[in-house]
Amino acid sequence: MVTVNRATVKSGYSLRGGDEINVVLPTPEPSEIPPENIPIRVLYEDEYFIAVDKAPGMVVHPGAGVFLGTLTGALRNYTDRLSMVNGPLKPGLVHRLDKDTSGVIIAAKSDESYWKIARLFADREIYKEYRALVWGTPEPHIGLIDAPIGRSQNNRKKFTVTQSGRNARTRYEILQDFDIMSFLQVILETGRTHQIRVHFAHVGHPVVGDPIYGGGIKYLLRHTKAENDLGNRVMTLVQRQMLHAHRIRFIHPITGVEIEIVAPIPEDFIAIEKVLSKK
Repeated sequence: MVTVNRATVKSGYSLRGGDEINVVLPTPEPSEIPPENIPIRVLYEDEYFIAVDKAPGMVVHPGAGVFLGTLTGALRNYTDRLSMVNGPLKPGLVHRLDKDTSGVIIAAKSDESYWKIARLFADREIYKEYRALVWGTPEPHIGLIDAPIGRSQNNRKKFTVTQSGRNARTRYEILQDFDIMSFLQVILETGRTHQIRVHFAHVGHPVVGDPIYGGGIKYLLRHTKAENDLGNRVMTLVQRQMLHAHRIRFIHPITGVEIEIVAPIPEDFIAIEKVLSKK
């Protein structure tokens, strides 16, 4: 955003007489999220919480130059009762999902309900179950991936398994084995950033459609030609990482009633399973 004599220079550059400095000032970020008329699928709602089925491709909250088309904008249009504990750019949000992950996400309507459900997340008292399509067939068919996760030293936007990372545990079970891919039930015992994506990439079975952690088209190209024929048909249907937050279960921190919220399996998962079942 800063040039000297119309060229980018290092921060240690010493200015000389006659140098021309140009600065591009970025557009200020908005101080709050404007309500946006974006349809949302409400899965559960009471006077304390609202849970929705986030669509794949939708950013949860503004950031990295994305301010419109977010879930928080849709929530603000749906209700004016959202906790402001996280500030005006993340109203109500207690947790988040990656842009291309679909499924259940919860927002708090009041500061009291925010703090109480945030404590449940922190104490691992919320059951979190996902559905995932991964490449190949993980062994064993029912297993636990127990490997610490930390930020990558080579790419600060990525995470990796590292002994200096934080404890991370992922349980899984293969629901359908299609050889080239497997449809999994995945249960998170911890909630590290990108945990499912990192863990399955670590064991050699990355999430289908995840180019960041090795599950994109390059993985397909490493398979045999016979698998490529089927894989190519499947990949025409893959428009995102195939990961879905399917079920959340917890004891309501205010009413004491057990709450279970389920987001139906998305259409793209169903379409891919149909192709794999007819191979």
